[in-house]
Amino acid sequence: MVPDGSLDWKAYGQSIRSFASELFQQGSLGVTRYGEPVGPVVLKALLLSLPVILGALLTGFLLGIPKGMLDYALSRTRLSMLGSGITWIMQALPDFFILLLVRRTLIHHPKWGIQFFNQQGWESFVIPTAIAAIYPIFYIARVTSAAIASEEGKLYIQTARAKGLPEHLVFTRHVMANTLGRVLTHFMPIGVYILSSLLLIEALRNMPGAAYRMFQAIDYNKVSASTGNVEPGVIIGIAFGFMLLAQLFHLIGYLARRRMSLH
Repeated sequence: MVPDGSLDWKAYGQSIRSFASELFQQGSLGVTRYGEPVGPVVLKALLLSLPVILGALLTGFLLGIPKGMLDYALSRTRLSMLGSGITWIMQALPDFFILLLVRRTLIHHPKWGIQFFNQQGWESFVIPTAIAAIYPIFYIARVTSAAIASEEGKLYIQTARAKGLPEHLVFTRHVMANTLGRVLTHFMPIGVYILSSLLLIEALRNMPGAAYRMFQAIDYNKVSASTGNVEPGVIIGIAFGFMLLAQLFHLIGYLARRRMSLH
């Protein structure tokens, strides 16, 4: 039997009313399809994903900024392709290609002792964090390189050099101080990108994190093109958690932009 794709408004309305009643009268998001309270399930899933999100953000900035500085330094030499060229190539590679390449490599080299699907130990944190941080590293590198280039030739840089300030102090105290502010204005798109990449990483590693748990809660059937046992409480709870994270990223970017405008 092929579904007609129409929406049962009566059942839909009843579902909304029962969910609202559970939320406002009992202060609960309901139960999962397995009869578990939604709150602890959502919290557990978010806590599994949060270290990866924060780790990928930290790795992106810690490695991306030095990579951008290197790209800028190499841009004035014949080795510019080793800097900005690699950055451009790595940004152009699709996420799923890198993820599948890493998975295939680790699975076919068991002697390395690195277990791709391990849910315990260092692999459970390092592997997803490293994969999630790849694009942010090269994105931040490109932003950093462009920000440094835009600072060169400005009047305050020329003034500092005219006063006899050593070149390394001109770079660290003036150029990089403003460059870091510009890089932080990109905190929001970088953070949202990491959130969007979680589903692919968690699904291919069978990791019960927030994104994968939300996908399971939708319970979409590709064969019948319909949803089955949907868990609205889980979807709303995880979506709310992601929204709070996105607002935090936005706040950091806003504070950075405000700092830049004051200068």
